[in-house]
Amino acid sequence: MSPASPHDEFFKEIFGDPDRARDFITGTLPSEVLEILDLSQIRREPESFLTAQLAEDFADLVFSCPIQGGNALVALLLEHKSWAPRHPHLQLLAYMLGIWEQAEKEGRPLPPVIPLVLYNGPGEWKVRSFGACLPEVPEVLHPFLPEFQFVLLDLARESVPELQNRFHDRSVRLALELMRAIFSPSDVSRLIERLSPEDGPPDRDLAFRFLRVVLRYIFRRSGTTVREALALNLHPVTREQTMTMEEEILRRGEERGVERGIEQGLRLARLDDARKMVAEGCDWSFITRITGLHPEDLS
Repeated sequence: MSPASPHDEFFKEIFGDPDRARDFITGTLPSEVLEILDLSQIRREPESFLTAQLAEDFADLVFSCPIQGGNALVALLLEHKSWAPRHPHLQLLAYMLGIWEQAEKEGRPLPPVIPLVLYNGPGEWKVRSFGACLPEVPEVLHPFLPEFQFVLLDLARESVPELQNRFHDRSVRLALELMRAIFSPSDVSRLIERLSPEDGPPDRDLAFRFLRVVLRYIFRRSGTTVREALALNLHPVTREQTMTMEEEILRRGEERGVERGIEQGLRLARLDDARKMVAEGCDWSFITRITGLHPEDLS
């Protein structure tokens, strides 16, 4: 998947804002970790540490945060596949190694890195230690295995009330609820019905920008069309913004203008996901349940 995919763009637009990132980190990391982080001084780092291979699975945002004696890096990683990776420790270790190699190259102390993974796929992700992924390795050899933890927020396993309780920023709550619902047209429709500028930042201009980002993500990721959105009982201001967006989308050709083009694009995305799942060794019953495709569709 391209780093410029709708999923990645939405993730970076929403959580690239330091205030939203702060709320997301606060609602996700363990309390004992939060106690040593000075989140009031959180700063977004300009670099991405994704290699071309890692970019197929993740989008990333990196924030530095003061701790006693230095800085820690909190890496927000969006897993944008529809199924959990078989060995996430390998990918995360490669990512962390990139950060440390850059620090070593620049002569800086190696910072502690806290990987925080956001996953919204329908397939369940069970967090295991790296050692548990190698059950045949004798316990006496476990000290030679790399062991580290990462924090996972699996949106499909979080209820909407739980998300609303964990996060205080209204924009963050809406964004997470939307990412959780994006594979369900009925859930997305219910979200569209209640969208308003009040879901965004207090500043009016920023609120409308947030609203446009949300609508853009819905149109490009869920398969919901502008016409379908306007058919719903939208908030009056949201309706106006949606109509403006319709003109912009049609002008740029981003929606391809017709239902046939949209459906073709969605099918190509499902085919790509299915091929990647086959390469990962996934069972076809699982692939069909996630994508709706069958083996003959790839021939």
